[in-house]
Amino acid sequence: MSNTYFRVHPAINIARVGNSDSYYIAPETAAGDLIDKESGLFGGLPTNKDTGKPVEAADFRDSAQKVVRQAARFRIYAYDRPQDAYPGTDPGREIKIGDTVGGKTVKDIVWMVHLANKKNNFFQITSANGEEEGINAYKPGPDGKYNFPPVRDPSIGPAAKDGLEKLAEPERLKKLVIDPGPRTIASSAAPDTVVPFNAATPCTFVDDKGNVVDAPYYPVSFPDDHFKMYQYFGAIDTLGELRIEKDTGRLVIAGGYGRASGIEQKDGGPPPMTDAIDNNYWFDDIADGPVNATVLFDDGSTAEVVAGWFVTSDPGYAPQTRNIVSTWDDIFNTWVENLDLMPDLYSGGTYQSDYKAVFNRDILPVFHGAFLQRWNTNLPSQGINGHDLMASITPRDKPSDRIPSFKSLMRDPNIPQDDDEGVKMPLSLGDATKSFLSVSPTQYFLMMQWYDNRFVADAPPIGPGERLDRDVLLNCLGGRYSPGIELTFIVRDVNLYDQDWKGATGPFRINQDRLDYTPYTEESGRDKIPLGVGYIPLQTARVQPGDLSKFMSQPWHTDYNSCAVHLPDPNPDANNTLYWSWPSQRPVQVHPADLCHYDAEKGVWNLGGQLFSVRGDGSGPENGTHTNLPQKVGRFQEYPDFVENWHKVGFIIQGTQIPADHGDNYGSDKFLEIASLFTGPGDLVQPWPTAVLPTGDD
Repeated sequence: MSNTYFRVHPAINIARVGNSDSYYIAPETAAGDLIDKESGLFGGLPTNKDTGKPVEAADFRDSAQKVVRQAARFRIYAYDRPQDAYPGTDPGREIKIGDTVGGKTVKDIVWMVHLANKKNNFFQITSANGEEEGINAYKPGPDGKYNFPPVRDPSIGPAAKDGLEKLAEPERLKKLVIDPGPRTIASSAAPDTVVPFNAATPCTFVDDKGNVVDAPYYPVSFPDDHFKMYQYFGAIDTLGELRIEKDTGRLVIAGGYGRASGIEQKDGGPPPMTDAIDNNYWFDDIADGPVNATVLFDDGSTAEVVAGWFVTSDPGYAPQTRNIVSTWDDIFNTWVENLDLMPDLYSGGTYQSDYKAVFNRDILPVFHGAFLQRWNTNLPSQGINGHDLMASITPRDKPSDRIPSFKSLMRDPNIPQDDDEGVKMPLSLGDATKSFLSVSPTQYFLMMQWYDNRFVADAPPIGPGERLDRDVLLNCLGGRYSPGIELTFIVRDVNLYDQDWKGATGPFRINQDRLDYTPYTEESGRDKIPLGVGYIPLQTARVQPGDLSKFMSQPWHTDYNSCAVHLPDPNPDANNTLYWSWPSQRPVQVHPADLCHYDAEKGVWNLGGQLFSVRGDGSGPENGTHTNLPQKVGRFQEYPDFVENWHKVGFIIQGTQIPADHGDNYGSDKFLEIASLFTGPGDLVQPWPTAVLPTGDD
């Protein structure tokens, strides 16, 4: 057993909120990858938990038309050798109850998960001067002292304190952190066992001998314990629940219900909700935390498993559409350039010119991402033709023949002035303090290697656990963290990770703060404060439950609503063109399936018109989503209206998964909106690019 290493996979996994008790399994194949050449079915689709097949149009909502949650699934893999390279030389094997490992039989697997939400006891996204965002807001100044943005919920805690000192105040740690405590569940549990992260369910943890121990005095905290709350769709009284997948013993974690609640003000009303990303005194039920496990053997011995991490995020409204830059691309770039992940690719501060890109792994996903985004935006015909061309390129093609101007089309992340070139690719808004999106430096290097004919078609497959690490994050947003959707700019900070990765741990692991839960077995534990300030960018504090999601918008709804079309920020001189923020994760203009029309003579479905994915009436004085300002289209004009209506947004899915009146479906060549609960067409979708009206309002 001393030569066996156990790891949870994926290393980081993402679930998504919904307002239904039902769930399906979040995608475990890469968005934008063609996974079935016969049907043309693209990867990245969630899986129906009952059938094990990709979800279809009817699966996104339950019988009451509520949004079904995406749940994250975790597995355990055993490795016979320590990891000394990436990809690992040992592919590993998944283990389950009854398997033999090192001559011992696996008797059970006990999972321990701790979720929390720390958003309110943290800093705002943007610096006090409004000019710094992301990692720049945490860098030390000329005096060597670290800078921090303003504290959220500033009136709670001593007025004389600020910054980290204020965040460490006991009053704030007790009242502003949503913390249900740790939970455990065994793989041997009955399939219908549900362990919620609510106040009524006992806290339990696993000790160093593999025993499940009650922690009855853990100081559980929810907003309604401390404040009178103004609620949207009920109290925030749970952050999700644990289950065991039938017949496999795998862990399934479903997140929250998309709720928001605010501390009631003196006039009896809710707090203001006027900012795209920072709204003081509001809570949501997003959460994150470590996923630990202990393997129990038939001889009474145990083995600890390298932990994974769980994060809840916004709903997945377009699960098959890949981002041109994904979370994986940013994490991979960080590890390549800073943590010696692949010396044959990058070493000594330099990308290695003799490294050969892999077309199907490194190049095709970027082209597919560009190709598929046309279904979430209103690209002009010239842009659509260009994106279609990229998706048609194969490893057999000579790159310079297919795209002669490729090098001049791609925005170079290594050249700052390229950031002002709005006509280059990708056609999306940039990261914090950058006007336009660039691929990561690693992506750019690999794409230039391909263009210079230094590439191979494919590479040997990586192990199944490592593939899960990669594929789940390929379905998530990268490149533009303002602040982001699933994760944020912190994925570029090496301090987020366990950097001692060679050996038992392997890469891409969060630098977990292993909490001691034994004080909460006794009554004196009631007065203790389990979670502190935790991880801070550019500093070495380990990561606690709630530390990944605390960098997100508060609540998540306002950021999602606002990110339709924008001017760049900063905006280059004389630019009056609008761009998209996150078309893969936040569809803007869509093709509803019910607007398509059937050509009986040709036997095909033709597209109808486009609508904004967010369209509807609201209760505020600005009449829902309607506006005469092109820079504000495709969103509710008042943020509370989106909090009321987020669950009405439809889903974008490949036509093969949508039943049709003529033929079996709408075809593999279309990605259409289904299941929208908005009843009106909303504002007219104008051709892109759209000029900004001369009102001075941006």
